[in-house]
Amino acid sequence: MTSFADWLCYYNNLDVGPFIEALEKMKTFYGERGIDICKDAVSLPGVSLQYLLRGIDSKSKDKLYAPGEEAYKQLKAAVSGRPSIVFTRYHEAGATRIRSHERTVAGQQVKPCKRILGYDANAFYLSTMLNDMPCGKEKVTDYKDPVQAAIDLKNVIIGGKLFGFVKCKLATPKAMWAKFEEMPPIFVNREVPEETDPREMLDYLTRTGRKRTPGKKLLGVMDADEVRQYTPLLRRYMEHGLQLQAVYTTIEYHPEKNSSMVRPSGYRGPPYGRC
Repeated sequence: MTSFADWLCYYNNLDVGPFIEALEKMKTFYGERGIDICKDAVSLPGVSLQYLLRGIDSKSKDKLYAPGEEAYKQLKAAVSGRPSIVFTRYHEAGATRIRSHERTVAGQQVKPCKRILGYDANAFYLSTMLNDMPCGKEKVTDYKDPVQAAIDLKNVIIGGKLFGFVKCKLATPKAMWAKFEEMPPIFVNREVPEETDPREMLDYLTRTGRKRTPGKKLLGVMDADEVRQYTPLLRRYMEHGLQLQAVYTTIEYHPEKNSSMVRPSGYRGPPYGRC
């Protein structure tokens, strides 16, 4: 090698070569089963689905269900992300105070920051798969009187007797707004009107020659109408004081645990699963 460019070529070849070899072996593996990973699917889950559907026997195929058009559209519309938030940009143990913008809480000085802890949470997918999952063919029910439906279904949902998804109206009582000050409990994808943008941001866009980009944004809100919620999460919301004010549609499923994910009796280790 006589130049840095020669070293870069050498490095790239070492990096890319094994990847191409692995890709060719993967393509051969699925190709032998009639699946073209570059055409039949655009993601690893898509390839896995093709592999499942082509390799399953006729007896097991009767237990596979796909949601109907109405349920599919509702569940697809309910997909949203979750936030990545910096709650406080600077804290120092013994120096700063928690919710420092408040001088007193219930007549007392706000608490000082005493310790700063960092948590690295992982294995969420595996721990979730240990819980009940929606199984079987769905049952879609539309309610003519959403307010009365909310009254009738409140205890049913809290008691765990309704499992699936609920299109509903949720509200956080104003007396609880302070509790959720750092993070509003409900997340939705909604269009944000221009009049709600801060004047400083609009001035910045004008000053730099940029244009406001329209589209849906992930919002944390205290109240939401026609939001679709998974019943275990909805039950938790209500247990923490949120009000179920209307129910428009329910999509019911049979709750069942994945047998390959169930931990043996007496197991005390971390969540695990079989990939």
